[in-house]
Amino acid sequence: MTEGDEDGGDRLNLSGPLTVEAVLRTLQERFIDGQCYTWVGNVLLFINAFETPSTAAQSVLQKLAKMLVDDVPDGRDRRALIFSGVGGSGKTFTADRLLMKLFTITKKSEWFQDLRKNWQVSCVVLKALGSAATEGNRDSSRMGRMVDFHFSGKQIVKVKINCYFLDQMRLVSPPLNEQSFHIFYQILAGLTSEERAKFQCSDHDHRTLHYLSQGMEPRESTQQLQNHFEAWKSSLAQLGIPLTDVLKVLVAVMLLGNVVFYEAKNQELAVQNANELQNVASLLGVHASALQRGLTMRTYTSSRGIVQSACSAAASNGARDSLAKTLYIRTVVAIMRKINTLLRGPSHRSHSGPLSSAKSFSPLPLAEQNEQVVHILDLFGFEQNEVNALEQLCINWSDEKIEHFYVQIMFRDMLEECRAEEVEPMWEGSPHDCLPCIQLIGDEHSGMVQMLNQETLSPRVSSEDIRVRLKEQFGSSSCFIPPSGSSSTFAIKHYSGEVVYDIYNLLNANADTIADDVIATFNSKDCKFGFVAHLFVGDLSDGTPKGQMGRIMPSYLQHASHAEQRQMTAYIQDFQSIFNDVLETLKKSQPFFVRCLKSNSSQVAGYFDPKVVSTQIQNLAIFETVDYVQGGFTHFLTHESFVKKFCSVCTTVASPALTVSPEVVKDLLRNFVAMQGGDERDDDCMYAVGKTKVFMSEETWRALCSQRERRRVKAAIVLQSYVRMYLCRKHWPELKVSLRQSQLQSAIPAHGSTGAGAQSLRADEYTPRNYTVYRNFKVNFPQWRLMKYQYPDSGASVLRPGDEVYVISRSHRRGYLVVELSSSGEHLHVPHNYTELKLTPPNSPSLSTPAQRQDPVCSDL
Repeated sequence: MTEGDEDGGDRLNLSGPLTVEAVLRTLQERFIDGQCYTWVGNVLLFINAFETPSTAAQSVLQKLAKMLVDDVPDGRDRRALIFSGVGGSGKTFTADRLLMKLFTITKKSEWFQDLRKNWQVSCVVLKALGSAATEGNRDSSRMGRMVDFHFSGKQIVKVKINCYFLDQMRLVSPPLNEQSFHIFYQILAGLTSEERAKFQCSDHDHRTLHYLSQGMEPRESTQQLQNHFEAWKSSLAQLGIPLTDVLKVLVAVMLLGNVVFYEAKNQELAVQNANELQNVASLLGVHASALQRGLTMRTYTSSRGIVQSACSAAASNGARDSLAKTLYIRTVVAIMRKINTLLRGPSHRSHSGPLSSAKSFSPLPLAEQNEQVVHILDLFGFEQNEVNALEQLCINWSDEKIEHFYVQIMFRDMLEECRAEEVEPMWEGSPHDCLPCIQLIGDEHSGMVQMLNQETLSPRVSSEDIRVRLKEQFGSSSCFIPPSGSSSTFAIKHYSGEVVYDIYNLLNANADTIADDVIATFNSKDCKFGFVAHLFVGDLSDGTPKGQMGRIMPSYLQHASHAEQRQMTAYIQDFQSIFNDVLETLKKSQPFFVRCLKSNSSQVAGYFDPKVVSTQIQNLAIFETVDYVQGGFTHFLTHESFVKKFCSVCTTVASPALTVSPEVVKDLLRNFVAMQGGDERDDDCMYAVGKTKVFMSEETWRALCSQRERRRVKAAIVLQSYVRMYLCRKHWPELKVSLRQSQLQSAIPAHGSTGAGAQSLRADEYTPRNYTVYRNFKVNFPQWRLMKYQYPDSGASVLRPGDEVYVISRSHRRGYLVVELSSSGEHLHVPHNYTELKLTPPNSPSLSTPAQRQDPVCSDL
């Protein structure tokens, strides 16, 4: 993994017998010392303390990022870093920091600053749209993602974000004691009274909106929500995405929940809150009557042709929910695809479409032969609520597959290699087997997913039918606990525990459909809002309903094998196909793992709950990993690769080209052990030479890598010294003359100025420009400005939004201004984008001293 012993202090070092209690005790001691990152062989453990780790602790991520870029695997151009753990264990938190470290260690290019800025603001935008407060995590990411970094050499050439959006039902029915997505609460807190009137939501808060009132109260203060909204608006603007268009859709989604259909006395459908229907239609650019018709009428194809009939109240309200989910998910996807166009690099961009164009949303081409790709996979954490829905089934199933992949890579592949090479593996543990549960859920011919898809697409299927079939088909499985009596719930024994699922929710959420009568409402001829009309492009060829069901998820996000027949597939079927593609990508890459654990279940900062952590240690096979790293062979190379990489390390003198053979490899390793002062009697547990491969323990591998790195550094220093000596001798005559001339010139003072004055003049040449540009005018310093955000962001805030500040100059720190505090006269360096220009000075004498009361000077450019 990391070459050398520099990270030795970050590794798990145990003394005494190896037990779960010993591992737990060591991790707790490190946690108390502020060390939340710990290496176990090639696996990095992170314990979420629910607070920002120290700078020293985060340096581990710097080493990991450097390894991903520097340590190119033999014969592979792809690496994958996989984050896994239960919900609330800090996977996304750690992944975000690791991704930023990748930007800091790579070579800079002409467009690097734009790329980094676009990445930072895109994280702000997507976090608000894809995160929500759950029981176990107040900032839970409800979208899985795989971020692909494409490198040429050590320079980033393009980045792509692949998002896997799961939690659709949260939009219309948040689970008990949980919330909908963060963005809705931020919008309601951040809109001004004028903006509320513009977006038809003047009289609403989260308590009066049906979709939001089902969840719990926001955990953040109004001021915090407003700050988040301002940051989100600013980030959206920097991405070039029209704020008004996005806000119209998001507010319409919130208001849709208040449009309720019910059956009147004459058996006809009536609308409760008809004014809300009018407001939604106005925001979406369609007529209210057309929207009502789309939600309450259905088209059918019969022997007599196409006919229409009225829906029941329940069906109409279901169509309303489907429309809300469709608008939100497709808007998020459109934003995500726009972000990807900005992360491709100048040579890969095109421009058209609503946020951009359909063409600009095309998938990235395959990596070129001279490119390396780093995949960062941050998927959903294992979830276990009182009663769980389709989202939890998908999350836990994908978690089972990732866990199976980990066990396969870490243990079984190495054991199989040892047996094939007729080498004693030195470790014969038995990590848990996830395969029975994976087959129960996802077997292609007889799995639960296949059965759910069939039943979902069948007409008039009921929850009772599903309950009976589940009992009959899976009752004999050791991982399945059938429904008891007339209960609509069943349970599955996952590797992390027993989880109860609700049959009705599985069937309802798996449909993932929206009637084409609703889609037809937004055809380009009738919809005056181009952004919304584009969200439905391609769903109807001529804009006329034909009695078919479309998909909530846009066709370009469905799996390629299903895109042409999307009405014949269900949600979980697409998820299965897409996730299988993710696994195929991982199998083609060199994988590395970050195992995340939460320190407690109450999200209390700095508290270590031994019971909670111990359960995760056992469920995530961490104890088996520690046992394997300390007692087994963790690395292997072919004989040729070993000789090529470590030949210079295992000999004390230069040797001619060696004929590779098992005997030569053994001699090299014996020499190395002798050079390290080791005992030959320990050779059997340090390495083993097979027929074509050599196997090494973790200790041996790190010692070899450390010695190799020291040799390389020493050789580099010798080479540099000779090159510098050559260059110095070559250029010494010219350098000697230049030095003599500069000495003579420095001895003669400049005409009309002293030496000190000359120094001052030369120093002034490096002073930053003394003005800013505002609407084609130069505005000189000093200036009056208004604070847009509080600063500093955390701790005791010195400056708050709306404060008038006196700016005396630019800072020597790039992107900062020097603010003079009126209270103390001290100078504070404030980010430029935290302020906005105020051309009129304040009237309050308390905010301005006599020396400071001067207007900014403007001059035409």
